[in-house]
Amino acid sequence: MKIVGIIAEYNPFHKGHEFHIEKAKKITGADAAIIIMSGDYVQRGIPSIMPKHLRTQMALACGADVVLELPVCYATGSAEYFATGAVSLLEALGCVDYLCFGSECGEIKILQQIADVLCKEPAHYKVLLQKHLKNGNAFPAARKLAFIEYLNQHKSLSCIPEQISAILDSPNNILAIEYLKALSWLNSSIEPVTITREGAGYHDQTLGGLFSSASALRQGLQDCELAKNANHTPDINHILRELPQNCHKIFKENYHKCFPVFADDFSLLLKAKLLTETKDTLTRYLDITPEIANRIITFKNDFLTFSQFCDLIKTKNVTYSRISRCLIHILLGISKCDVPDQAADSRCGYARLLGFRQESSWVLTSIKKNTGIPVISKLSQPAGIDIHMLEQNIFASDLYESVVTDKYHTPYKNEYQKQIIRLKS
Repeated sequence: MKIVGIIAEYNPFHKGHEFHIEKAKKITGADAAIIIMSGDYVQRGIPSIMPKHLRTQMALACGADVVLELPVCYATGSAEYFATGAVSLLEALGCVDYLCFGSECGEIKILQQIADVLCKEPAHYKVLLQKHLKNGNAFPAARKLAFIEYLNQHKSLSCIPEQISAILDSPNNILAIEYLKALSWLNSSIEPVTITREGAGYHDQTLGGLFSSASALRQGLQDCELAKNANHTPDINHILRELPQNCHKIFKENYHKCFPVFADDFSLLLKAKLLTETKDTLTRYLDITPEIANRIITFKNDFLTFSQFCDLIKTKNVTYSRISRCLIHILLGISKCDVPDQAADSRCGYARLLGFRQESSWVLTSIKKNTGIPVISKLSQPAGIDIHMLEQNIFASDLYESVVTDKYHTPYKNEYQKQIIRLKS
């Protein structure tokens, strides 16, 4: 029996995700798909728009067999840490045959060639990277410029610089390269497979077409909130049209009961946290440099909302997403000590089960038989695990739940009270 791994956020789950699961199984011949999914916070440094258990339920209803949670320190990390944490978890399961990911490029060979160079980081490339960073470029731009300059001088790839530039400008390609780097660092036997991304672009905020992007769906939900706040009845039918049929009931039963959740819903919590910080204490947190800490303190009194503060703090060479990740790390207490100095050393110390299809229980049996890490199905019985990483995850999810219950006036349920999603046949 073959198993394909998929790394995802499903923020929120939509038709393109259903297509990905279906095609991943088809092109690999896999009998089951294991999803490594971000929990209640995602890689852009914001809370997920829906709680993790709801997104798990949607994924299982649309073809996923097992859903495991990516610990929050990796889920909210840079692309490199996000990818390496997730791939290390798939590798540790000991039973995954393939890793299938979407990419704008759609060609595994060229993505692998780029990953090989970036993985080895030749001395000349590192010199060029530092040059472009010192010139005031943000890291993604500096890396692209350094890489193209390196290729022009070394002629180590068959494709032309314009192709490389287009590849390194596309977010799914960038993540794909990070997955391939992680597989190399781990010397993994998992076979990478890529599917060409179809439908709307990653950042496209227009609903409609073949597959709307998650960004467009989040914007659609934000527009519904604005309508509601203006005392208009929000029309969610245009959102439902972009979701798989199996998700409609789940969506309608939970809408305005536990979602949508936005970064600005955490504004007061973040402001209170920032009041307790100094320049020195801020630099303890993941991704925060002395320069970023200085800007946070300088503009602290101008704080209005989470999103407004990100806009205020960002600079030419420090992106909005980087600032957002910094702020979420402050809020959740994720420090530099919580991840390795090098992404290549990232390892998940446990696998936390969020849900599974009962007909696919054989996948759980295979995991437990082959894995070298504990599999957590009950929080009350964690044994032999990285307790700090787990406690950090529990705190992060409890904080998310506190915002949900305050916003929608629903009963509070902590992580210990939440049940694994079991989808019956």
